[in-house]
Amino acid sequence: MKRDSEKAYYGFGEVNYVTFAATGFGIAGILLGTVFAILTYPIWISILCWSLGAILLIAGLLWHLFMGFAGNPKKVEQVRQSFLGELDAIWDGREKVLDIGTGSGRAAIGIASQFPEAQSVGLDMWSKKWRFFGVSREQAERNAELEGVSDRCTFQQGDALNMPFEDGEFQLVVSSLVFHEIGIPDRIELFREAIRVLEPGSIFMICDTFRPLDGYKVKTVPELLEKIEKLGVQEVKFKTLKETGVDLGGFAHIWGISYISGKKVRNE
Repeated sequence: MKRDSEKAYYGFGEVNYVTFAATGFGIAGILLGTVFAILTYPIWISILCWSLGAILLIAGLLWHLFMGFAGNPKKVEQVRQSFLGELDAIWDGREKVLDIGTGSGRAAIGIASQFPEAQSVGLDMWSKKWRFFGVSREQAERNAELEGVSDRCTFQQGDALNMPFEDGEFQLVVSSLVFHEIGIPDRIELFREAIRVLEPGSIFMICDTFRPLDGYKVKTVPELLEKIEKLGVQEVKFKTLKETGVDLGGFAHIWGISYISGKKVRNE
């Protein structure tokens, strides 16, 4: 996929490559099996081609139904606008913001662009596996320059479970579709660390897939919200992406993409 070097690139257009490759090879396998059958090759060769072709074709179609939204610029923009809209409703747009798992900087840069008094810091490990999708610190910094917010948006490498920041350093903590990627026994530890670096009286907003919930050692959303409250949080709220007016289409709803927000309790 050709990229415009003068436009910010946030990755995941490559998601479409998987769909095209799987369905393309699937169709080719089915056609090849048919050709072999017409040419009276041993039947097992045709059966093998048909089987592999069918598996790849089905895999490609399922990938598109579950993940196609990630390669659709319109759907991605809808999610971005939903994220910023939800944030605008609960935050005054000032002071220092932390974006956990910033990737190519979409959330951090979006916040800096929409809220001119905000100072955004994007944190990520930038592991090698994500470079296929164009996700790197260099790309994030380049995007900030192209969006005209490099003076208010910086990026730092670090672990979401042990962040290199002081207690209460930020007036807003956000994360977008990252927590589910971190494989730990209980992801509530991610909330714990996010709340640690949040200033008392300030808010956080996490957008992620909260289905299934076993990664948080709970069975229901109310149990998860109660668990978060025990970390010293009040006004904990849960809202699905669909409730904000965004329909990703296909089977994407099965991921249960939602927002969880809350306010850190002030010190007595």
